[in-house]
Amino acid sequence: MPVGQAKVGLLGGVDLGKLELIETQTVTSSTAGIDFTNLEGSTYNVHFLTYNDLQVTTDAATVNIRFSNDGGSSFESSNYDYANVLGRASGSFFEQRSTSATNIRLNGNAGTGTNETENGYIYLYDLNDSSKYSFSTFHTSNLNRDPTGAMCFGSGVYHQAETINAVRLRASTGNIDNAVVSLYGIKES
Repeated sequence: MPVGQAKVGLLGGVDLGKLELIETQTVTSSTAGIDFTNLEGSTYNVHFLTYNDLQVTTDAATVNIRFSNDGGSSFESSNYDYANVLGRASGSFFEQRSTSATNIRLNGNAGTGTNETENGYIYLYDLNDSSKYSFSTFHTSNLNRDPTGAMCFGSGVYHQAETINAVRLRASTGNIDNAVVSLYGIKES
């Protein structure tokens, strides 16, 4: 029996772990945030958000995420923790962390110069489970204002057990000027 057939036989013909696109948004002008208000939370326990060629309007802005429990009418601005490792092209590494943040920070500092873009992906866990905290893990990279480039990886948590039904990707100051952002659900059954 070929390996592919064995996989189908063992898994019952289901593609576990398959990414299923929920929505893609393309931003071509300045916006305060990129909101995803249809998470299909009853279908997915794990989400995957990816962004490409993101640019900010304010030099040294950070990129971050916030969660909403009211469908995106408002986004929570407290009860976040995060811990990141930031690495620069020069070979230096340092830690960024907070146990009382207003969002989950995803990077060092983004720049506004030509070709200073940011790319990244974020896994989001248990958004639809009102009995659990909502967690994230992420990895980002950018050509920043130094202009040496940087990468960042880490994790964050919104430490309130409630149903999260919207996510916002935003800049800490100013706006997002360009980006292609996609939200996926990860199939579990």
